[in-house]
Amino acid sequence: MSTSNKTMTLDNVSVKIEEKQILEAINCQLEGQKIYALIGPSGAGKTTLLQVLAGLQEVISGKITFAGQSPKEAVISLVPQDYGLLPWQTVKQAILAGRQISLGKQLTAADKTVVDELLARMELTQLIDSYPNQLSGGQKQRVAITRGLATQSDLLLLDEPFSALDAFTREKAQQLFLESWQQVKRLTVFVTHDIEEALLLAHEVIILEANPGRIKKIVPSPFQDKTRLSDYRQTEQLFTTSLAIRKEIAG
Repeated sequence: MSTSNKTMTLDNVSVKIEEKQILEAINCQLEGQKIYALIGPSGAGKTTLLQVLAGLQEVISGKITFAGQSPKEAVISLVPQDYGLLPWQTVKQAILAGRQISLGKQLTAADKTVVDELLARMELTQLIDSYPNQLSGGQKQRVAITRGLATQSDLLLLDEPFSALDAFTREKAQQLFLESWQQVKRLTVFVTHDIEEALLLAHEVIILEANPGRIKKIVPSPFQDKTRLSDYRQTEQLFTTSLAIRKEIAG
């Protein structure tokens, strides 16, 4: 089992886009070997904050460090909302390329076995030679998630990674996500609008308020043991904690 225990710190981070304040005074410490969910109303800057963590959005003030250094020194994997698939790569080529780029070397037989196992578990084996224009939205999303899981990065970022999946496939993909994360425990942050998904997958749920985006509250999930999600889906803890978060978002 591989792990990455690097912590990311955001110190008074603010973002403006075209003179509009999107994020204001974001302060938090994101611990390695933990999963965080970003949740909040429209205009809270969830995707913008994810882009800040990825190094794709400049900040107007504040400081970000990763393991005490610049985040530019980190290997970061991003699964964007639009999937980020290249039209000339097949499903398998995309996932192999993601792993190779993150490792910075030629893939070994063991690496290729990891990719083949992920493809099988995400039910993509029959699609390995397909191009993006031959895939449905849900299939593209599964490919993007699988590529993210296949990488060897210090930080994994996902923007609504399960939103295009049907309920049954979504639950299976969530379980695979956690099982794969257990094999490579790294700091992971994902955006979601689904409160139950946030609590089931994340160790900590970061609630943002809007206009401008600020951290309102950070809520620990009652499910810190990320194993069988089916054991938690019908629990009173999930219902009561979801209700409390819903009230926080609604104000």
